[in-house]
Amino acid sequence: LKLLGNDYQLIKKSYLQQDKIDKSFDYEKKGFLNILHSNPSFLLEYVNDLYSVKGNYNSVEEHKELEIVWRIENIENVLKGVFDLVIENELYLGISEHFCNSFFNNIQEKDRQRAKNFILNYCKENHFNSRKMNAIVDIARHSMRDIFDEILLLFLSLNQDKNIFSQIHWRGNGGVYSGDVIIGDIEMAEWKNILSIVERSEIGIKLIPIKKMISDNIDYCQEKGDLERKRRFLKRY
Repeated sequence: LKLLGNDYQLIKKSYLQQDKIDKSFDYEKKGFLNILHSNPSFLLEYVNDLYSVKGNYNSVEEHKELEIVWRIENIENVLKGVFDLVIENELYLGISEHFCNSFFNNIQEKDRQRAKNFILNYCKENHFNSRKMNAIVDIARHSMRDIFDEILLLFLSLNQDKNIFSQIHWRGNGGVYSGDVIIGDIEMAEWKNILSIVERSEIGIKLIPIKKMISDNIDYCQEKGDLERKRRFLKRY
């Protein structure tokens, strides 16, 4: 960076090219951070370049270090554009972690409030968009678990549409289970927890359709759990 001086276009081109050749060339992302200090918009260009290969899928595991963006002042506006870009390009089914978690893993304590405010504001601006809400909820489920209740209650205060609520993966969309567990019981417990949070809302009767939907999911999971137990019993004897 010192050799290239202020030639931002050359710096950008060199960094993106090298990143494709060797993902670990800037292992601690010091060079990346230096570029962002001078040109915060490079974050959007960097993420956009990740999708330059058609069909490319980006995992959180490959980009865990991106939480360093919170060291940049006023990065929120750029990050909002990054979220919009990722959500538009990333196929998310509610099973693995959404790529947007990359910006929230292992955040330093002094940056958590900024990160939390960003997520809450993004929710306020996009509560009508289930795809964007799914990214928000996934972050609250994996990287910012302490704000899950707040996100759910905030959403309900802004939007009581049962159809949109049903499109959001509040408890994820399946997963890998190990050991001698009853999956129906696990899912039922998760829905019961979600219902307990919804019941804390002050919205009142407008939430009846959503509460009914959650109760139906609980009943379904209970039946599913009973069938699992029955199958295991019959298989054993």
